[in-house]
Amino acid sequence: MSWIDRLQQHLDSLPPFPGWTHWPVLAGRLLLGIMFIFSGLAKVMDAQTFLNTLPLYNVPDWTSVPAALMPAVEVALGVALLAGMAPALVALSTIGLLAAFSVLLVAGIIGGELETCGCFGAYLQTSPQLALVRNLILVLVALAVWYYHRREESSWRVWQVGLLMALLLLAGTYTGYTIQAPAQDDSLAQVGELFPIDGLLDEQFPLEGEKLVFVFAVNCEHCWNAVNNVKELAARSGLPMLGVTLSPAYEIDRFRREFGIDFPIYRFDQKSFFEAFHTWPALYYLQEGTIVGRVDDEVPSLKTLREVHLLEWE
Repeated sequence: MSWIDRLQQHLDSLPPFPGWTHWPVLAGRLLLGIMFIFSGLAKVMDAQTFLNTLPLYNVPDWTSVPAALMPAVEVALGVALLAGMAPALVALSTIGLLAAFSVLLVAGIIGGELETCGCFGAYLQTSPQLALVRNLILVLVALAVWYYHRREESSWRVWQVGLLMALLLLAGTYTGYTIQAPAQDDSLAQVGELFPIDGLLDEQFPLEGEKLVFVFAVNCEHCWNAVNNVKELAARSGLPMLGVTLSPAYEIDRFRREFGIDFPIYRFDQKSFFEAFHTWPALYYLQEGTIVGRVDDEVPSLKTLREVHLLEWE
């Protein structure tokens, strides 16, 4: 007898929950379903914001591919939980997904720059520590659902499989659309507005004169790719270069050493940073504190800045 058979035999020998637990377990299953649908839809509707938080988890860049699939999986799991489809198997899948999310949260807390978890997109912000506690509670609820239904056969009807596949396809397609579609930018750092400095953690940001501002996150690989252009602009553009980030001081020191950065870098708290800037890396051109021009998702070369952007902005 294999260890799997022995484990199954041991689980089958455990006593069932008392009859009165039917309603609490049902309530727990519905709660799980609602939470997963809300979490999944929040990210489906604004997948770009969700993916922008991944570098803060201190995870490899390739994780953006499976991460883009997670919102659709969350929605499908939530619907399966609400509808009571193969509840034991779906509860186990829920536990696995919650465990994966929790590992990411731990990685973000230990080695990343997380202040909010991004679990519900831009609609609800909670600290990663609180998110871990919430995940633990949800795992316990999912365990109770699994235990209650563990002796039931996990059979699937054709319409149930079809419904979940259709939901996965629909949610996945819309996720791809929201990743590619230009999101409405309601960030504070708009052309024609004063450069936002609320939430600075360091000394006063200098607003006088002309300058270039590099907005970045230390653990963002796209930001690393922009460093050569940033250093060229700092050395040869004739304009002072400043950096703005949400990364902690020790991460900034490491960033300076690794890339040979010598211009000033100012830190924001995470909430203010997300309110002020929606894309990074980005380059801002300021005159007397007013944003005259900006380039999102990249930093141009010196030639492109001089021959294209500065001519447009002047």
